[in-house]
This record gives sequence, structure tokens and C-alpha cells, in this order.
Amino acid sequence: MADVTWVWNEPEVFRLLKSYEGPVGRHMDVLGEKVKRGAQRRAPVSAAGSDGRPPGYTKSKIRWDRGRDPIGQYRDISSPARTVHGEPVGLFMEVGTRAHVIRPRNPNGWLRWIGSDGRVHFAKKVNHPGTRPYPHLRPALEDLRGA
Repeated sequence: MADVTWVWNEPEVFRLLKSYEGPVGRHMDVLGEKVKRGAQRRAPVSAAGSDGRPPGYTKSKIRWDRGRDPIGQYRDISSPARTVHGEPVGLFMEVGTRAHVIRPRNPNGWLRWIGSDGRVHFAKKVNHPGTRPYPHLRPALEDLRGA
């Protein structure tokens, strides 16, 4: 009976399965781009913009990034858009917000905003009713069915 020698080529296995430039990495890039475009297609766009930002600001911020952990590589689809105060507007659009009270940062200050009527409004506090969710990231994963 002949002797069999098995040689494991670790660099080649890395290139095939774990390298961003290998076939698995390139395929995951294609899938990441597909989900990103699906999320951008589904993202709501305010005709007038919001907080002084242009219409489509949140949509334009949707992206994918490469990552690697002990299991292997992955693609992270995110919407890192922020409000002018640094809050994650992408997350708020995806899952909504519950009712909450808005107060000025300065305890002696006033809240100021331009209403839908075009007038400037002032208040010491606002009881915000919350925001309904506009899912766009999670539904975009459905684009991968059968991919």
C-alpha cells in the first residue's frame, strides 16, 4: 500500500477563505453592496431635509465595512448618520423611538425650532410623541435570499 502525505497549505487556505481579496471575500463584498443598495432604496427621504441637512442625508450615509473575528470575515451594514446633537438618526429611523420629554441642554435655556408652519417656536420642554419605525436595514437583508 502506498504512503500518502497530506500537506496543508495554510497561506492558500487563508487566501481562499479569510482574505478580503480571495473568492469568499470578493463574494461577501458583492453581498454587502447588494444589502447597502437595498437599504438605500428603502430608506425614507424627507423632501425638505431635517436639522438643516439636505434631503437624503441619512440615505447617503448607509455603508458597509469589512470585518474579521475568530470565526471569519463579515460585512457590517450600518447607517452612521447622526443628528446635529450626535444622536444616531439611522437607528432611530430603523427601530423608532418611544414617547419622551425633550429639555434644553442648559437648564435655564429654551428649545427653539421651526415648525411645519414655517414659524419659529420656543418652549421650556416638549413632550415628544415618539417616532414610528421606518425599517430599511433589516428588510434589505431579504435581498440576499437565494444569493
